[in-house]
Amino acid sequence: MNADLNQFVRESLLRGVPRDTIRSTLAEAGWRPEEVAAALGAWAETEFPVPVPRRRTYLSAREAFLYLVLFVTLYTTAFNVGAMLFQFIERWLPDRAITRGYSAERFSPRALRDAAAALLIAFPVFVLLSRYVGGLIAREPDKRGSKVRKWLTYVTLFIAALVILGDLIFLVARLLSGELPPRFLARVAVVGGIAGYVFGHYLADLRRDEDDHRAAPARGPSPLARVAAGVVIVTLATGLWAAGSPVKARREEIDQKRLGELQQISQGIETYYTERRSLPGSLEAVLLLPTVTIESIQDPVSLRAYEYLPVDSTSYELCASFDQPSAEGAKAYDAVPNASRFWSHPAGRHCFRLEIPQRLREPARP
Repeated sequence: MNADLNQFVRESLLRGVPRDTIRSTLAEAGWRPEEVAAALGAWAETEFPVPVPRRRTYLSAREAFLYLVLFVTLYTTAFNVGAMLFQFIERWLPDRAITRGYSAERFSPRALRDAAAALLIAFPVFVLLSRYVGGLIAREPDKRGSKVRKWLTYVTLFIAALVILGDLIFLVARLLSGELPPRFLARVAVVGGIAGYVFGHYLADLRRDEDDHRAAPARGPSPLARVAAGVVIVTLATGLWAAGSPVKARREEIDQKRLGELQQISQGIETYYTERRSLPGSLEAVLLLPTVTIESIQDPVSLRAYEYLPVDSTSYELCASFDQPSAEGAKAYDAVPNASRFWSHPAGRHCFRLEIPQRLREPARP
């Protein structure tokens, strides 16, 4: 509150000037109605010789902590709901022209599980803190004027506005680059729905505060807030179902580890061929080279050595046993360079027929 305005109102009330007269005089001087209302509201309307100040609510460190955690969990919930919905789009509205071949599918069960883990922690905390803070405001409506609460609310509006602008620019760029219209519309709906709800909800909350900061808060969550909570719960449940069970996740991790170790072994064999001009007699011979780094030549579960079978002078086989087909087990392994030859495999024992690249067969020039 402006110090000069507050001092003027106090002295006017002290001299017995009616409130309506003070209000009209300040309006003629250019003060906004909400500023005048706040200045007059700071003094109680009592029959007392001097103006009596109303009790002001001071924000404690505990309340600042509650608001900070509340808004951080809000951001975490909104971000991860969007991440899960985008994964649903990748799974049920894939662009075959992009996801086919080397790049594999963009849908990632691991990304779904990471987002679900964040939601399982952040969303319940957000709901509990929202109810608790709502109870505090119901008992003391003046707490709605908390500066920390207003600052964080405006920061939330700013972030929501940036998300809306940034994502829409990105999505339009994807559309201009050939993104399929159904995928584009689905992504726009996700971004607009999440950021628009957060922006609209907190903007309306600020407007209520500005209209009458002493108005009693509504009891319980609004119908729209209940719908939003339902969307979060349904999204979380669908994500957990789409990601699969923890047993399946562990099998995926183990299969990915097998693929990574086979990739290292293959690179080691190529290094051996480059230095010795022949295939190694065994995997142990590859390990003896100081220039080769292989994490393990044994299966991580059975601890049996991977099978290595020379076929001729430049080709060989690497065999391993997998827990599930590559269509499920190797989706998240597309970040490994030149690993596409390991993608296609069934569940169970499978051998990969590999050859030394032609560029390595040519003798080094002096």
